[in-house]
Amino acid sequence: MNEQNHNPTVAVQRYGQSLWYDNIQRSLITSGELQTLIDEYGVLGLTSNPTIFERAITTTTDYDEAIARLVQQGADTQTIYEALAIADIQAAADVLEPIFEQTNGVDGYVSLEVSPLLAHDTEGTVREAQRLFQAVGRKNLMIKVPATREGLPAIQRLIAEGVNVNVTLIFSLERYEAVARAYLAGLKERLAQGKPLDVASVASFFVSRVDTLVDKQLDEKIAALPESATEERARLQALKGKAAIANAKLAYAIFERLFNEPEFRELAAHGARPQRLLWASTSTKNPAYKDTYYVEALIGKDTVNTVPPATLKAFRDHGVVAPTLHEGLDEARRVMAELEAVGINMAAVMEKLEADGVRLFAESFESLFKGIEQRRAAVLARGEASGINSALGYVEELVKMHAASRIWQRDVQFWTSEPDHIKIIANRLGWLSVAETMLGKVGELVAFRDELLARGLTDAVVLGMGGSSLAPDVLRATFGAQERGLRIHVLDTTDPTTVRLLEQQLDLSKTLFIVASKSGGTLEVNAFYKYFRAKADEQLGEAAGTHFVAITDEGTSLEQLAQEEKFLRTFINPSDIGGRYSALSYFGLVPAALQGLDVERLLRRGVQMMQWCKPDSAINPGLYLGAILGGMALNGRDKVTFILSPQIYTFGYWLEQLLAESTGKRERGIVPVESDLTYKGHPVVAPEAVPMLSEDRLFVYIRLADDHTNDALVDAIRRAGRPLIVLTLNDAYDLGAEFFRWEFATAVAGMVIGVDPFDEPNVTESKINTRRLLDGYEKTGAFENEQTSRSPMAQLNKFLRQAQPGDYVAIQAYLPYTESVADMLAQIRARIRERTGVPVTLGYGPRFLHSTGQLHKGGANNVLALQLTYDPSEETLIAGEPFSFATIIRAQALGDFESLQAHGRRVMRLHLGRDVEAGLQKVLRALGGTSSASTPRRRRKRA
Repeated sequence: MNEQNHNPTVAVQRYGQSLWYDNIQRSLITSGELQTLIDEYGVLGLTSNPTIFERAITTTTDYDEAIARLVQQGADTQTIYEALAIADIQAAADVLEPIFEQTNGVDGYVSLEVSPLLAHDTEGTVREAQRLFQAVGRKNLMIKVPATREGLPAIQRLIAEGVNVNVTLIFSLERYEAVARAYLAGLKERLAQGKPLDVASVASFFVSRVDTLVDKQLDEKIAALPESATEERARLQALKGKAAIANAKLAYAIFERLFNEPEFRELAAHGARPQRLLWASTSTKNPAYKDTYYVEALIGKDTVNTVPPATLKAFRDHGVVAPTLHEGLDEARRVMAELEAVGINMAAVMEKLEADGVRLFAESFESLFKGIEQRRAAVLARGEASGINSALGYVEELVKMHAASRIWQRDVQFWTSEPDHIKIIANRLGWLSVAETMLGKVGELVAFRDELLARGLTDAVVLGMGGSSLAPDVLRATFGAQERGLRIHVLDTTDPTTVRLLEQQLDLSKTLFIVASKSGGTLEVNAFYKYFRAKADEQLGEAAGTHFVAITDEGTSLEQLAQEEKFLRTFINPSDIGGRYSALSYFGLVPAALQGLDVERLLRRGVQMMQWCKPDSAINPGLYLGAILGGMALNGRDKVTFILSPQIYTFGYWLEQLLAESTGKRERGIVPVESDLTYKGHPVVAPEAVPMLSEDRLFVYIRLADDHTNDALVDAIRRAGRPLIVLTLNDAYDLGAEFFRWEFATAVAGMVIGVDPFDEPNVTESKINTRRLLDGYEKTGAFENEQTSRSPMAQLNKFLRQAQPGDYVAIQAYLPYTESVADMLAQIRARIRERTGVPVTLGYGPRFLHSTGQLHKGGANNVLALQLTYDPSEETLIAGEPFSFATIIRAQALGDFESLQAHGRRVMRLHLGRDVEAGLQKVLRALGGTSSASTPRRRRKRA
């Protein structure tokens, strides 16, 4: 009788078949979907395997919170897997327990597989099965054991010990009978020991995989025949799709024979149940066959069909229900004989299927562990956070809105719907993939370095500003001189004293100058080039051009200049990368390669972080950090205070620019505070002073794994309950990962606080003012606002008394990069922090104009800007220009002063005169400090 039932998945039960669900995932249980499958689809059990767990754990976010919690508890990958899997199995078993009770233990089971890596280890399988059975602690659990030769004795022992067993990966009739007899032997052993025969088992007989392999072999035979062999081709074609069902029906015949023999009837008299045949792999792999093909053909008494999601839905929708297992048994024997007759060695087929099944499950198991290890590593990379509960809601919200996916899809409307901003953002997302692109350029960069070394060059100078210079400066300071590399210098100030100090260190005949400018028209970079090109022309003649290379975007004036003036090389950077997001592009990597760094290693760390930052998950390190930065800022914690290990303390300079220039606009922003509580990575604030620090801070501790310099300070922050993020780097090369993490996090944070993180609307204001002042100076020999911008030293404390909670002081030092100046500025900074109680930032001018300058003018009006200027002892003229470096830096200071005033910022300019150190001592005295204030003295010269 054929029957089209309105609910075929329930109708099969009247013919003695149970449908089990071949799938597990945490949300399946927590969402109530499993209960729906039980209520509406008639599902009576559930099976799992390594492939299912791999898909569930590594491709969904269901487990991320649990993984994070386990990692924080110190769990390794094995422990994490077992905790996740066991929790799911227990939860599913609890949902299915009523069925187990209602059916008196016939159905309601959940299956969990022993490690496929133990498929050929009898003792290991037994131990693992026993351990898992105890760990799950549910009476309706079945442990899956593969039907390998080594698995057979394990099955017998486990049944004898009362462990419910789902025997898996059965393909051949011979192996199936051996499995059934192992079950019977286990029951006998258990009976002999006087134990109840209340143990359950199913034999999972695989179906569609048989057709997949046999059909492939038939197709190969058909393809080998000549077109004229139509009869033989038709014979082979007619056998396709027949082997699997024929094999299964013959297995069922064996089942009926074995479990009707006297041997089993005696066991049944003591309460034993038959080991039901479970049809596994019943999804249709070949689209030419009906999607319910294998389900409809194998309906019969004392069987289970474990059905994957798509097949279950299809069968419920249009499945035909009839007792088909007893139909066509003679046909099944004919099919198997015919297959042998045409040269299909079924014994070999079954042996290969078993081997492939074990291998594929083992590969899935290993892939699962790799996936968990990746997530475990991502959690560790995400760092430790405390005191940030007010920001966790932002993490959850970003996950729900698929923020990470939208960023990777380059969905510019993630940030804004304003047409002007959309246009900007669309051309600023190249940093997302540049690390992968640059991996293909490593050989080129290494070859270029070797070429320069072969020429006898010893030094390379980066002539750049902001994003063009900060990453090279961080890497230069972090890694220092390398055995096979050039000495790297970075010039990013128009201060004439610093320019001269750098020049004195160089032998121009052995020096390469890297002219770095995205736009190609940066004022300072052009001045640097003209100055050193004139020097090189004078000393090197026509060879001067071979001592210069350019890094710029395509089509810029710098590219044209490099061609006209015969530069050695021009590196064209991707134009869709903004300067502050360019660390892992040519701007950061050309100097790094010349320094002798392992650029590939640096990039691979960056690429790894890229992968971690892709999921829409709280485990995503960049998403997590960005949500916290933005969320805490919106909750009044907008001063991100960095504490860094000494070796990597200059990374704070790069972070400062990235955060300030990206978020400081529209009267809002995140204020980066680097080296406020430390100096060159060493603490300058005692742990007991932490409670007195302002409440508007979010602390970020970035440490190398083997460094504990700031642990006591950070422990005090943690004990005080202040919001804290701790990021641990394995070694300095992890900066490659940090460059990307912070770029991604900043992009996220910009969205959270409601700004476009890729524009810099106020940066040009000071540039315009500078150009106007330079033009006026050229005409009159004086600056129009030179005197009116100065304030007397006596007004300093009055100025600082304006500071209120939520403010910060920005020291803007248009001064030389020297050891002594840096030390004294650190003392001034500490004194101002103590006096005002607010965070204090320090930036060298004009460098900070390409960094925090955007924040000072475009961010919230909570800055007190303290300008410090001086009179250089020499003018340091620039070839081809009517002004000197001293003139430029003065114009830049005055131009920014005007811009700050125009934005209503509180700004004060102290002019220190010709003797910088004497002037700084006056500032210290005005603040109540002395020149002997304690400050570590390990800072290197910045040039």
